[in-house]
Amino acid sequence: MQFFKKSWFIPTLLTIVILMAGGLYIGSLINKKAPIAADDIRSQLESMYGGTVDQIVIEDDVYKVEMNRSGASYSAEIDAATGSVLSLVQTGEIKEEIPQVLSETKLKEIIARKYSGEAERISLNTSGKAPVYEVKLSKDPKFTKVTVDAITGKTISEKVKETTGENALITKENAIAIAQGQLKGEIDDVSYEKTNDGGYYLIEIEAADGREGTFQIHAISGKIISVTWDD
Repeated sequence: MQFFKKSWFIPTLLTIVILMAGGLYIGSLINKKAPIAADDIRSQLESMYGGTVDQIVIEDDVYKVEMNRSGASYSAEIDAATGSVLSLVQTGEIKEEIPQVLSETKLKEIIARKYSGEAERISLNTSGKAPVYEVKLSKDPKFTKVTVDAITGKTISEKVKETTGENALITKENAIAIAQGQLKGEIDDVSYEKTNDGGYYLIEIEAADGREGTFQIHAISGKIISVTWDD
């Protein structure tokens, strides 16, 4: 008991405790792993998930990551020392912007300024790299169909037609009568195509029941070469 009453005991004990605590703290610093570089974490995530890391910051030895993949955005937390994924949560969807196409009214105005015929049938085709309008013209002596860029209104292609067959034995009226013998209805369009064997007529008919057919009729023999039905 006298030992504990010595004047030097308490200061000595405090010194030992402080030295031990300091030793433990220094040891923890020595043993603590340095964080993995942010660029390495970025590469790891993009390789693992096939996405793109947009933002990465470190807080309290944890990387906070914002990334997107397959049209969706995600938030992730990554252990900075080990690279382990602590959490990955979808935060939203990325909507792809679709270019604004011209209205049919605007398209008709463009067609009216450039062609003498009217836009009889208009269809929007979005299957290609860029959307296009396919326009069938009526009452135009030169053109039967034009393809127009649906965004800019610029003409991409024009299909030329001829409405008469100078050397044809079968007249346009004869060809129409042959076609209407197969399908009664309104004549949508008649065009003549020259060929080495005498040419042919293309006659488009729309029946009262909604059926639409295009008849290819030989201009010399009057034979129906083919019939195409529109869906």
